Amino acid sequence: MKLTVLFTDVYDGHEYRRTETIDTPAAPADVESADFADWAYDNIHTRSGDGRAHHESGYFAEITACDERTDLVGREFEWGI
Repeated sequence: MKLTVLFTDVYDGHEYRRTETIDTPAAPADVESADFADWAYDNIHTRSGDGRAHHESGYFAEITACDERTDLVGREFEWGI
């Protein structure tokens, strides 16, 4: 499944944004399930960040396009806050 994702990485109060189109396995149908949260962590979170250590960091992602699952467009995730 192809997704376009807006990533916002926040390090020590500074935001860094980028958009990527990525291929992932199909997402679970139930977006409220633990399986969906695991899917997002495994397939979206792993692409966030820049690999450097920072004192304070947060990672945000928003699905901005997905032809196969339009119900995912606008879905937001956050980690490390």
